[in-house]
Amino acid sequence: MKKLFLTIVGLGLLVNLHATQIKVSEVLNNYMAAWNEHSLTKIEAFYAEDVIWYDLTYDATTRGKKKVSKAITDAFLGSVPDMYWVKSGDVFISGNTIIYEWVYGGTFSGEFDGVTIKNKKFEIKGVSTTTINSAGKIIKHKDYYDLLNFKYQVTAL
Repeated sequence: MKKLFLTIVGLGLLVNLHATQIKVSEVLNNYMAAWNEHSLTKIEAFYAEDVIWYDLTYDATTRGKKKVSKAITDAFLGSVPDMYWVKSGDVFISGNTIIYEWVYGGTFSGEFDGVTIKNKKFEIKGVSTTTINSAGKIIKHKDYYDLLNFKYQVTAL
């Protein structure tokens, strides 16, 4: 009887883990879709009030829904009106955190490193980790990407 109980509990944990992984993956897919729709309102709706965004490239941490939403959309959408962001490789899920490779690109027009740049196509690779709470909101997002490659593509270094 004890073995049967442990087996049932174990199966329940596996089903719960699988359900969590599907939810995390679905939230990420919908979040990326909001970015590809260029919808600031939809993007912001994915963040919890106490969300944290860490940008490794600049070693910068931003906290809070409004601040993160403005900082992250200014950085990745503000000067790239035709931006796209797609998963491109491995995806790993552990509990409520998903780690994934991606490609981000588009046409950059704006200021970068004190230089005005117009209509420069680019495409860079990166990896992100995104942690989602039980309400389906992003509580932590970390980006790791190739800024040097971006500089080469838009400034012709």
